[in-house]
Amino acid sequence: MKKLSTVAWRSLKRKISRTVLLSGSAAITAFILFASYFFVLSMERSIEASSSRLGASLMVVPKGFGGQAGDMIISGTPTKFYMPESILDKVRTISEVEIASPQLYLETVSTVCCQTAGNFPVVAYDPETDFTLKNWTAADKKVGKYDLIAGAEAGGKNYIYHFDNEYMQEWITLFGKDFILKNMIFPTGMGTDRTLFITLDAARELNHKDSKLDFPENSISIILVKTKPGMEEFVKRQIERMNLEVDVVKGSGLQETVNKQIFPVKMMSYMMIGLVLIMSALQVMTMFTALISERRKEIGMLRAMGASRAVTFRLLLMEAGFASVIGAAIGSLLAGAALYDNRILLLQLLQLPMLFPDWVTGFFIGAGTTAATALIAVLAAFFPVRSTLKLQPYEAIREGEQ
Repeated sequence: MKKLSTVAWRSLKRKISRTVLLSGSAAITAFILFASYFFVLSMERSIEASSSRLGASLMVVPKGFGGQAGDMIISGTPTKFYMPESILDKVRTISEVEIASPQLYLETVSTVCCQTAGNFPVVAYDPETDFTLKNWTAADKKVGKYDLIAGAEAGGKNYIYHFDNEYMQEWITLFGKDFILKNMIFPTGMGTDRTLFITLDAARELNHKDSKLDFPENSISIILVKTKPGMEEFVKRQIERMNLEVDVVKGSGLQETVNKQIFPVKMMSYMMIGLVLIMSALQVMTMFTALISERRKEIGMLRAMGASRAVTFRLLLMEAGFASVIGAAIGSLLAGAALYDNRILLLQLLQLPMLFPDWVTGFFIGAGTTAATALIAVLAAFFPVRSTLKLQPYEAIREGEQ
């Protein structure tokens, strides 16, 4: 087997143009497969993460505002309503509640953030208990009292390209106080992209001062609740039985919005994967039929020199496999490098909630893509090779000379 693989490798090196042709076809196939699956996986991961990011199991809002519970998150429309903060402590007493995090809807301010002027809703949140933003922020940084988190559009479409630059600092004046931009949220295509997030401590300190902030003391606007798996309905009934003068809304509505937004792109990606697989198989089969026809004399000579059908068969499939592995590995590497290098640009262009896999996952995607592409090539080469080997050696030599 070792000698056979050596012969196959030498054959590929001897016919560089043929090898480049086979490898190039595999590289294109692997590139498209890698990119398609990468997007599908990123979107599926974003849907899973959204249960921690926007899709809180439940949202608790003041009585009569249940219909507007997700308005700020999805559309970015400023909605001001308040309820006593004491309700938060009562919700946390329910044992089936894993996390309960408050948010306070403030004002829509006209300001300049990262050299981008606009009207941006401002929301106060609790960094200690938050589970709705941290999974989608651009970096893992501890947030101080006067640190600010900006959505992709609120932070400026250009700034997010340079956010990792440690020498860049951006200050934003809100309510008469300077805040430093500490983190950014990747684009989602929702209201979050246009929102500025400050800490609850900062909002309460600025309340009733010259900041123009004026909201009831010890109040919050919404409680985002993460329950234990499968306990959403139970916790919802428990809160309603407390007679807290609140509306309890299931977070599934937000999840459905994300799913509907992503579904067409996912289906298109799956269709592309299927079409690429079919196209690749047909392309390799056609290419190998032509190449085998050109090599009939060579194959006939091998058979005449004593090589069995089985040995010749394995040799030709090895050539297809080696060329495909080389091409697929290059295609996967180029696709991975292009996607990871331009991930911010892609998020800005697509305006879809996407959570890109890390490098380790990307490596396994590349390895799987390479293996799948090579397997397709070998299977596609199987039929023309088998058809040619049915000929007797003298027949193959004669046809090859014509």
